[in-house]
Amino acid sequence: MHFNHYSDEGALLAAAVVNERFDSAADVVRLAAEHDLLLERAPTADDAAGLRRWRTALASVVDAPTDGERIGALNRLLAAGTSHPRISLHNGPPHVHFRPDDVAPERQFAAITAFGLAWFLTQRGLHRLARCGASDCSVAFADVTRNGRQRYCSTRCANREAVRRHRSRSPSVPAFAG
Repeated sequence: MHFNHYSDEGALLAAAVVNERFDSAADVVRLAAEHDLLLERAPTADDAAGLRRWRTALASVVDAPTDGERIGALNRLLAAGTSHPRISLHNGPPHVHFRPDDVAPERQFAAITAFGLAWFLTQRGLHRLARCGASDCSVAFADVTRNGRQRYCSTRCANREAVRRHRSRSPSVPAFAG
């Protein structure tokens, strides 16, 4: 199966980039592998530094308070991270890229996340990129659920928040006085 990284996969990768530290080139390799992204070049420390800067740009989309500001941030990402579309023959059947072939990993991530996120949010809804709603979590996520109502980054956070709500409503249980 050939994954189209310029759709839901690009949005999921964008959220993962926002959540990643990128301390070294190994972090770039690991994240690419987790998202089935074939890197055309071996990552360097410069790619990790570039992805830390790109992470900040992606976070501006996640944290945009209004649809207009989110669209403005997306347009800036598209201008900075993509180039004219072109058909590529590398690595299998013909497919579309929004970047030249044989670019550094930083540039690959930028093109995939910029266009993938723009496609995802315009097709699925601008609200589908968010931070976790749990009071003690700030993880970014792309909501790929069918109904588009995801509020938490994980089931774990949703459950912890439900327990907090339940405990705040329940009367306190008196201690056993034995």
